[in-house]
This record gives sequence, structure tokens and C-alpha cells, in this order.
Amino acid sequence: MNWNIIDQPAARQWIEALCLTLMHSLWQGLVAAILAGIILLSTRKSKPAFRYNLLALVMVVFVAGAIGTFVFVLRDASAAMASMLTQPMPWAQQKVFFGEAGILTIATAGATANNGWQEQIVAFFAANAQQIVTVWFLVFVLKSLQAVSGLAYLTRVTRTVSTPGMQWIVRFYELAERMRVTQETELRESAQVAVPMVVGFVKPMVLVPLGMLANLPAAQVEAILLHELAHIRRRDYLINLVQVFCENVFFFNPAVWWVSKLIREEREHCCDDLAISVMQNKTSFIHALISFQEYNQSRPAFEMAFSRKRNHLLERIKRIINNNNKPLDAMEKLFVTFSLAAAIALSAATAPEKQPVSTKIPALTAKQPAVAAPMPKTREAVQMREHEILAEQPDTLPKKKQRSSEMEIHSASVHSAREGISTYNITRNNKQYEIVQRNGKMISLWVDDREIPESDYAKYQPEIDKIMAEIKVQHELAEKQREEAQEMRKIAEGQRREAEKQREHAGQMRLDAEKQREYASQMRLNANTNREEADKIRAEAAKQREAADDMRKQADQMRQMAEKQREAAEDMREKAEEQRKVAEKEREAYIKIQDGIIDELTQAGLVKDKESLSYRLSNDELIVNGAKQPAALQQKLKAKYLKDLGDRKFELMYNYSNQDGHTKTGIIRSGNE
Repeated sequence: MNWNIIDQPAARQWIEALCLTLMHSLWQGLVAAILAGIILLSTRKSKPAFRYNLLALVMVVFVAGAIGTFVFVLRDASAAMASMLTQPMPWAQQKVFFGEAGILTIATAGATANNGWQEQIVAFFAANAQQIVTVWFLVFVLKSLQAVSGLAYLTRVTRTVSTPGMQWIVRFYELAERMRVTQETELRESAQVAVPMVVGFVKPMVLVPLGMLANLPAAQVEAILLHELAHIRRRDYLINLVQVFCENVFFFNPAVWWVSKLIREEREHCCDDLAISVMQNKTSFIHALISFQEYNQSRPAFEMAFSRKRNHLLERIKRIINNNNKPLDAMEKLFVTFSLAAAIALSAATAPEKQPVSTKIPALTAKQPAVAAPMPKTREAVQMREHEILAEQPDTLPKKKQRSSEMEIHSASVHSAREGISTYNITRNNKQYEIVQRNGKMISLWVDDREIPESDYAKYQPEIDKIMAEIKVQHELAEKQREEAQEMRKIAEGQRREAEKQREHAGQMRLDAEKQREYASQMRLNANTNREEADKIRAEAAKQREAADDMRKQADQMRQMAEKQREAAEDMREKAEEQRKVAEKEREAYIKIQDGIIDELTQAGLVKDKESLSYRLSNDELIVNGAKQPAALQQKLKAKYLKDLGDRKFELMYNYSNQDGHTKTGIIRSGNE
């Protein structure tokens, strides 16, 4: 009995289809990177929302292509298996291979040779599909666990928050209405966050660092809150979750990571523009960006934070000031160029030079003798037929030697000659040569992408002669191997005819002992199957034990890191509490001083309406409601209220508007207007 579900044919087909899908996603990622580069180069002056939509469309098309590849490969594998089990073709016209994953593939004898390396790659992934998918799945699970731990951390953060003052709650809802946010949202303070962020999707919450609302100017705080509300309006938290899932699935694909990074950058730009459109003041928003450079720290990937990296923050400021999108940097240009070159090389390598022989399996007719009976559909019978095929048609071709020869001429890629013209691309002594000959005479020479004039051909002739001699040797060796292979095929054909005669003779003898042989074969196959399954189970158990040990170690490390973060957060909370107490004492002291000054001004007959009162008391002058007061009154109030502030130069202000139009109230250090 088969206890391992992975050994079932359907499960193997799914595993092989997934493995080939992951393989194809690499070149599909190259196409996505090229499209992303074209978008960035052609939309320098476009709005971030337009660039964001185009980049998101590239990611959607990539994912759709991967899903379509999976469906296509799975459908073809199922069709090939069904055709092989129900409609065999003459063995003289086909080669049958059984990979380690148990998937049966067919290749006709007349297939063209220029696709051999592609078939080898596909065959390698198909044969090792189970191991590759296992490694991929373990890494995917690990990254998913990290993502889930990030969500759990944010959930714990939302349980230890505090409510800000009522004036900011009211102002937050006013800003949400101006941003046209219809969802139910909350504003909370937390000592465990370093920058403002959005958490949650159904009922989003804007978290700000503890003390930020009191220590920053109101205009900058409003700019920051509008940026976070823009994330909520655009539903960026949910989109970011989908994006993280795609990054975890294609963690091995650099193109996916790059396109995803571009999408995140453009998303921040879109929110910046939305916030500026509501504020109608770029200056305050830029000041808000600059104020948060000190908060650029690493955080979980599920947060919609105000700023993430210092360089990206500077790029955002430049974009807002210059009204121009960021161009590709040197590394991005190199990556796009590499993707384009790789795509062109793959296209050139996969383009067939002649029509391939059709691989359609012909049906048996009356004129075609049935050499072999249709293959049974059970796994045990398929394995039995495998041994029979190997016995009937031995593989006598020197494959390993042929593969070695291909590796030896890897540096000399010879293109097919057309109309007497041959082109050779060779890498020798760290130099790349491109030689074009017509009827044996060199008509063009390029060295390291530099065209050599015809007058200088003589300088390179000795090196060219050596290269052509090596190519000639390689051609002669390949021709010799082809002749040997042809001779071996003839020998194999004779052996196959002899074996056919022997099979016909043995067929009569098998009729008498068919029942006993079938029973013995069935018992033997069951024993082999059970032994193989036991070996696989033992190997899989060993791998799972190793993976479990690794996961336990990583969990211990994550637990230690979480403990350190908790201790750091506790220290920050204690410091914030101390700062809050100091600020409260300073506020009480200032209110006491303010009430005393207002009483003095009232007694002096200078105050009629406290609501419209404004004053500024410094070491040099006293200004009340825009009018400078006598020096005697200024000296009196200075001696009474400024002496307690020490030797440092401070000013007392109440509803006082300075030169830049900002209204200030409190104890201000002189020269900080």
C-alpha cells in the first residue's frame, strides 16, 4: 500500500508544475524589470499616481503570467501522461524518460538539436522538482512566519496605546473629513513606535510617537497626519499585505523585489501629493519630512509609515521641490541593462533555425505493427514497463562525454552560417572577440565591443589563427563524436532487432507461466515500493528534524530580539513619562507666570480683552498688542518674571506673531524665532 501522498502521480504533476513555474518566473521577472525600467524612463514628468498604476499593472501581469504558466504546465503534463497511457507510438520513433519525480516525458527522435540545452534545464528541474519545491516551501514558510510575527507585534502595540488630547482628536477628524476618508479611524499615541504609521485595514489606527503632538509645530503635525490619512484613503495597508505575500512567494526573484520597491516609493509619493493638495502648503510638509530624519529606524513590513529610509526621504524632498520624478540610479540602470541583455540572449538562443519535427503521437493503424501493448495506468505497472523499456532499448550514447564537449566550447559560440557568412563570438584571455568571415576570409573584427579597422587585422591575426584552430579542433571532435554516435545507433538498432526476435520467441514461453510471473512481479514491485517509500519517509523525517531545529533556533533568536525590543520600549516609555512630567511642570510654571504678567498688565490699564491680548517680554523690550511699552514697566516685569529663568536669554510670549507669521506662546529662547 502507498502511504506517501507525494508519490501519487497527480501530486507529482502538481509539484513538477510548481517547480517549472518558479523556474519560468525568473525570465518573466526579467521582462517585468525591463517594462518597469521603460516606465520610469518614459514618465519622468508624470504624476506619481500614473507611475504607481503602471508599476502595479506590471506586477499584476507578472503574477498572472506565473499563474498561467502553472496552469499551462500542469495541463500539458496531464495531457502527456494520458496520451502515453492510452495511445503509445512505435518505440523506434520515441525515447521515454522517467524522472525522479515519476513524471513521464516524451521526445521524438527527430527533434532538433539547437534546443538541447533548454530541454536539459527543464529535465533537471523536472527530475529534482521535489527537492527544489521542498526548499522553496521551507523558505516560504519561514518568511511567512516572519510576516505573521510582524502582524502579531503590531497587534500587541495597538493594545498599549494612549489617547491624545481632545483638541487633537477633534483636529484629526477634521483632517480626515478634508481628506475624504469615510472609514472609521482612530488617532493614538504609543511609546513603542518611533515614527507615525497606519495599522489595520477594517478599522485603521494612526499611531504617533508619544510626545510628538506636543513637541512639533501644529502645521507639521497636520502634514504628517494628512500623509497617514492618505494611506487610509488609498487602502494601502491591504495592498501592502498582498505585496508582501508576492515577495514571499518569489523571494528568489530580484526583479520582483525591485519592482515592489518601486511601487512602495511611488505609493509614498502619491500620499505626499495628496497631503500637499489638502494643505496647499509645500513648505510645512517639507519641514515635517525633515523633522523626522531622526526617526528612520527599521520596523515591521506591514506598517504604512511616514518615512522609512534616509535616502528615500531626501528623494521625496527633491521630488516635491523640483516637481520631477527620481531617475534610475546607477545600480538600477545596470539591472535593467542586464535584464534586457539576458532577455535578448535568451530570445536569440531559443529562436529555432529550422522547423522542428512534430512531436504529435501517431495512432496505431493496420499498417503499423503493434510493437508494444498499451501501457497500464497503475504506478506499479508503469515502473515495470520502465524496466522493460530500458532492457529493450539500451542507451548507448556517450551523454556525459558529449556534455563535457559542450562545456569545453562554451566560450566559442558559433552562429549558423548563411550565404557563406559565418559569425563567431569567442571569449579568450578575458577578451571578447566577434569574427565575421565570408568564404573563409575575415570581413569584420570586433574586440571588447570595439570595431577593429581592416588595416589593423594583421596585429590580431596570430591570435585569430589560434582561435580558429581551436574552433576547428572542436568541430572535428564534434564531428567524430557524431560519427561514433551514428555507429552506436546502428549497433543499437541491430541489438534491438535481435532483441525483438528474442521477445517473440520468449512470448510463447511467457504464455504458460503468465499467472505465476504476474503474481511474483506484483509481490516484488510491492516490496520495492515499500522499501523506497520507507527510505523516502526516513529521509523526509531527517530533513524535517533539521528544519525544526533551525526553526527552533530562529525562534529563540527572535524571542531574544523581542525581549530586547521590549526592554528598549520600556526604557523609552519611562523616559517619555519623565519628559511628560517635566513638560507638565514647565507648563504649570508658565501658566503661573502668564497669569502674573496679565494681572500686571491689567493693573497698568493695558489689558481690556484677554482674548485679543498678545505680548512679548524680553531682556530688551516689552511689546503689548504690537506697541512697545515704557522701559520702567519692562524692567519691573523683567526683574519679577525673567530672573527665575537663569542666566540664559529667554523671552515670554503670549499669542505673539513673529516675522514669519507663526504665532507663539510660551517660554522661548532668544534668537529662535
